[in-house]
Amino acid sequence: MVAGLAAWAMACLDASAVIAAQEREAPEPREAPEPREAPEPREAPEPREAPEPPEHEARESRETEVSDASGSENGTEAASDAGWQSDAIRDEGADRDEIGNPVRPGEVIAFSLPAAAEHTLVAAGYHVISRKSLAALGEEVVRLAVPRGRKLASAIAEVRAAAPDAVIDYDHYYGLGLAGRGKAKRERKAAPAASAPQGFPVGMIDTAVVPHPALAGTRLVAWSGGEAPPAPAAAQHGTAVASLLAARGAATIYSANIFRGPAGRPFTSIDSLVEAMEWLLGQGAPVINMSIAGPPNALLQKMVGLASAKGRIIVAAAGNGGPAAPPVYPAALPGVVAVTAVDPALKVYRYANHGRYIGVAAQGVGVLAAASGGGFARYSGTSFAAPHIAARLARCRAGGGSSPDCIGALVKTARDLGMPGFDETYGHGYID
Repeated sequence: MVAGLAAWAMACLDASAVIAAQEREAPEPREAPEPREAPEPREAPEPREAPEPPEHEARESRETEVSDASGSENGTEAASDAGWQSDAIRDEGADRDEIGNPVRPGEVIAFSLPAAAEHTLVAAGYHVISRKSLAALGEEVVRLAVPRGRKLASAIAEVRAAAPDAVIDYDHYYGLGLAGRGKAKRERKAAPAASAPQGFPVGMIDTAVVPHPALAGTRLVAWSGGEAPPAPAAAQHGTAVASLLAARGAATIYSANIFRGPAGRPFTSIDSLVEAMEWLLGQGAPVINMSIAGPPNALLQKMVGLASAKGRIIVAAAGNGGPAAPPVYPAALPGVVAVTAVDPALKVYRYANHGRYIGVAAQGVGVLAAASGGGFARYSGTSFAAPHIAARLARCRAGGGSSPDCIGALVKTARDLGMPGFDETYGHGYID
């Protein structure tokens, strides 16, 4: 436990060293096994919309069980999270990188691309698709279209050679892992008790958040760059996560919806993620809760490093691919607090990822939270455990604690589970 704590604290304290290393040379993504092909899961009916409960019934609701993993809690194992990858390929013609991860076709994305390098690349047949100023960082991100007939891998190498000090990579896609396949429970139970807002802000990167009685006492600030949800079901995950943050005392939630695609299997890309992170850094939220999972990416690592250098804590869901799944990002990046899920008996969630990057565990199975269509629902998955940790760290930061001190205090209070000391299933242990 002590050794693990020291390593984790050092990851936070050495953020500036990480950034310096990134600026010298953008790291090559670690190779991961190509996701196994899985049959398309059957689409489950979206939760029925319901009117807001009357005042005297505001603390009761019909429950629905929802999972953000590869299956549902009623024992029906479904297809893996590769479903959103298929959607990205179908809807946007996604290409793949060398190891099979889906990427935007014919595009290279660059952070801090020098003007001289851009001029050279344009002369060689590249053209600028978009240019986004990152005001909070004094930088910009440029998306480049590769010349016709040029292989994307070759283009990545060419752009890196032209701008060796810039951060260059594929424009990778990322998924959410939400799968609303649980069976509705026709019973009424008390809604979760909300804590009085305690004055701390927190940021979140997720789907959209819609108004709900569980959020009535919380100030919601939405990123203007996000897409409006086409239906309440498209805001299911974000609304649930926001309600969990609010129930743990968040007074202000800065919400960045970066997802597009089907309501049950949304996806996003690194360009949207970078813009959302920059916006959140500009809002001053000390902790950012991230419900995304995907491959390593040099720009993602750069943004996480910059956030850490500014004293921000990134909390991320550990992933729902199962014990044998490869690491997911950003959870597996240095300095990120990766959260796994356990059930009420403190047994690990059966679809949770395992690995050396797991930080701590929290309740994430059958968690009662707001449903975007009205009322409340039961949710399972690592992204429903992460808000508990994000709120706890945000409260510590609001109280004057530094990021390393707050993370250290979190680890010290962890209840050891599984093998003695740190392990790859529960990390440092359970946070009540």
